[in-house]
Amino acid sequence: MKKLWLILGLMVLTFSAFVAPAALADGPSEARIGRAEMRFMQGMIDHHQMALDMANDCLAKAVTERVRTLCQNVIDAQSAEIAQMQSWLQTWYSIDYVPMSMMDMMDMMGMMGGDRMPGGMMMDNMPGMDHSMMGSMMIDPPMMMGMMAGLSQLEGVEYEIAWLESMIDHHDDAINMSERLLLRLGESGHTELREMAQNIIDAQTTEIESMEQLIAELSA
Repeated sequence: MKKLWLILGLMVLTFSAFVAPAALADGPSEARIGRAEMRFMQGMIDHHQMALDMANDCLAKAVTERVRTLCQNVIDAQSAEIAQMQSWLQTWYSIDYVPMSMMDMMDMMGMMGGDRMPGGMMMDNMPGMDHSMMGSMMIDPPMMMGMMAGLSQLEGVEYEIAWLESMIDHHDDAINMSERLLLRLGESGHTELREMAQNIIDAQTTEIESMEQLIAELSA
């Protein structure tokens, strides 16, 4: 009987030796987790900066107090999140990251003639191009420029409804970005960042509901 238990014990140890490395191999590597976190934070900082630009435009043009309050809430919440992600990028990955405003982005895109440099060279192939800067420029600038141009032609309640619709789309993108990060990280990576991603999902889902209600009231 003692010999039987010894054989069974050896079989369990042998099985574990094969299964444990396989289980670890199926999980994301530490380097891949780091890259996912860096991409998310840089992309979300740029995305939040666009929301700040939109919200400041809203404060300058909105006429309904509830809309103005919502715009200020966007500025307060997303400014704090930008500062927090910048701090994490520096602390965790020694990266100083500064977002580019939409006005700066539009100026640069105008100078570069879209996404190409003179001679047809793509910006992502430019020698010495700072890829952190490219992150800001590549959040679909033509779409953002078109959206802001469309809003600039509207006033009053028409502007507010169009702005709310645009911000709903913008929030939806942030929710999708956060959901993808949580899916990629699972239980890995930094807990603080996973909690922020979930907070973005929760807060912006609630804000979308409020904005849909505002649109219905303004359209009545």
